[in-house]
Amino acid sequence: MFKFLKPFCLFACIVASGSAAENQTIENQDSHPNFKGDSKIFSGDVKVTLLFENKQWREFGGALVEFSPNARSAWHTHPAGQTLIVTEGEIITQVEGEKASVAKKGDVISCPPNIKHWHGARNSKGAHIALTGYKEGKNVEWLELVSDEDYQKALKETK
Repeated sequence: MFKFLKPFCLFACIVASGSAAENQTIENQDSHPNFKGDSKIFSGDVKVTLLFENKQWREFGGALVEFSPNARSAWHTHPAGQTLIVTEGEIITQVEGEKASVAKKGDVISCPPNIKHWHGARNSKGAHIALTGYKEGKNVEWLELVSDEDYQKALKETK
């Protein structure tokens, strides 16, 4: 029964939309723009690769963020929330007023809207894919840098 259902669904989707090419695109990984993280919003060496932007039908954007050891973001909030998927190493994160936490490769960090937080690497390289929602055209509000003292305190909390 299921053997016939898959071709029918594919045919029905193509007929309903006109053609499959109108609805789906593949962007080569070499086409994604990347840049060094700005020192106003990151401490240490950070590489950001923009994977995709929000569109009329997608209310979030995606980026691969690669942190060198001890690199981190500034404090910030997201008006529509953020989801991080750890792809390499360990990511340390902290919500204002709470103890720091660590997420490892394969873990997912879910941050609801307007929660003040930061994230970055521990003593080794770390990376995550950031899926960040948009609200009224805005996806992040950057705040102050995380001090070296506060970062060291967070590292001790996560040992």
